[in-house]
Amino acid sequence: MSEDKSTDEIIENVKEVVEEAVDAVEDAVDAAKPPLMKLKEENPKVFYGGIAAIAVVAGLFFFSGGSSNTQHVQQIAHTVGETYTLQAPNATPGSGVTLKILKIPGQMASFDTESEDVVCNAPSGTRATIKSFQEAFGKKNLFAHIEILDAVNDCRQGVKGWTLTTNLK
Repeated sequence: MSEDKSTDEIIENVKEVVEEAVDAVEDAVDAAKPPLMKLKEENPKVFYGGIAAIAVVAGLFFFSGGSSNTQHVQQIAHTVGETYTLQAPNATPGSGVTLKILKIPGQMASFDTESEDVVCNAPSGTRATIKSFQEAFGKKNLFAHIEILDAVNDCRQGVKGWTLTTNLK
């Protein structure tokens, strides 16, 4: 019978050790929970109220109107034969920005510095006369075929090429 008693004592000791281990694991799991999950379980009103507040602030930010002082590119009715000044729409006057005059209207590869499709680089303020227009992407008169009137930089007087009509002021 002493054998049975010692086996029962061992089983009881093992049960106690297992219970202590289970309690330690449960405590570790509770301690490892992220703070937001703890807040959600302990105080759901504060948790969901915080989410609602963030959504309201984000909604106000995204749906609020912009400044009325915004500048837009002014649309000019360009005419063949008229003289205009080259000016990049996003550059300030006198900033020294040059515009690439292209052999082919809208040639994207032309913006490489060593491109063969660039006729010349005209600085802002260069005078040019429109010779014709090219429609593209469903927009009428998107590109203008121009003739440079003054010799500037690497542009000779009388050289012809293409630019966006928005570059002409």
